Amino acid sequence: MSRKPDAMDLLAMARPASLDRGSRVSADDMLSMATAKAPGEPSRRPSRPGRPRLWVLWAPLATAAIVVLVFALVTNLAPAPAVLKPPGINQELFDLADRIEKLPAGSGAYWRDVRIDGNHLPSGGYALVVVGRRETWQPRDPADPVLTQVWRQVSARPATAEDERAWRAAGAPDRVKEHCETSRPCGSVPVAAEPKDCRYTLRVDPTGTYPDRTVDEFTMADLAAIPTDPAELMKQLRAYYEIWNGRGFTEPFEKFLPTTANLLGMPLSPAQRAAIIRALAGLPTTRVVGTVTDPLGRRGISVDFGGAGSFLVYSHTPLKELPVYHRQILDPGTGETLSRVSYAARTALGATKGEVMGYHARGPESGWTGPPASPPKGCRKGK
Repeated sequence: MSRKPDAMDLLAMARPASLDRGSRVSADDMLSMATAKAPGEPSRRPSRPGRPRLWVLWAPLATAAIVVLVFALVTNLAPAPAVLKPPGINQELFDLADRIEKLPAGSGAYWRDVRIDGNHLPSGGYALVVVGRRETWQPRDPADPVLTQVWRQVSARPATAEDERAWRAAGAPDRVKEHCETSRPCGSVPVAAEPKDCRYTLRVDPTGTYPDRTVDEFTMADLAAIPTDPAELMKQLRAYYEIWNGRGFTEPFEKFLPTTANLLGMPLSPAQRAAIIRALAGLPTTRVVGTVTDPLGRRGISVDFGGAGSFLVYSHTPLKELPVYHRQILDPGTGETLSRVSYAARTALGATKGEVMGYHARGPESGWTGPPASPPKGCRKGK
């Protein structure tokens, strides 16, 4: 069976026959090779005495060139080594979009949206989080009633286990002083596991407007119509921007785009969320921070979508403001927003740089569900 020639075979074929006689070539060998004549070829005139024989100098160089050429050919014939490409920018988001795109769409007559808000409250050597809660059952059919539950009395709880130990060491007070953002006298907040004094309304909304209006005023039909095609989606996002422009928004389109990340907390299909995630992942301002635990203890992907920071106001007289920056934490299984979290941008006013200062979290009960209870237990009917 014939075999494929290797590098040494190619070298053997490339070198002159005289090289087979030994590893060294004498001047006589070179002279014989250079002056040998083919049959019928006229005799060559010998060189003039004293003239250097240039072929003696060029022969070794030519042989070396052949060797280099053969090795180059062999190298090119060999398979190229695998090149390990570095991971793409925001690859975690593109992977997330790929995972969720084919998930089944949810079903149910109502989208249940539980919002839990928390705000940092330093108090006497430990930190508390003042928590509020609001719940909306938004129907697919605008002819069905909207259920809204609001817990009118917020409550405070220790921010961390260490803060809880310090709170207990201080006598576990059942009420703490709240923030004074104006010159009015400060009240107090109860320390409790959950907010109290639940009120509800159950009525038909003739406009059918979804309660989150941070991107646009949507009906459930508007949300269902958000396109998944990249070009059509970007066209639709620009349409939302033009509406904001009509309201006096003067920033360019690129500054508006991070706001559309709020759509990920709304009742969209998995394919719609995947399309929005891909669009946002391609923006130069988007950056994946990493995997973190959100304020409700859930693991998620923390993302900086490039939105502007803001300030947490502690008081107006005198003015005390703490700069904060924002991150959005996404569910790694569904792409939905788990929380929007604010962090201290510097150490000041009792806060440490990087400390959680506030959040808006979606409760674990959120999602598609059946008809709302009427009336909800433990709530009083509101006006």
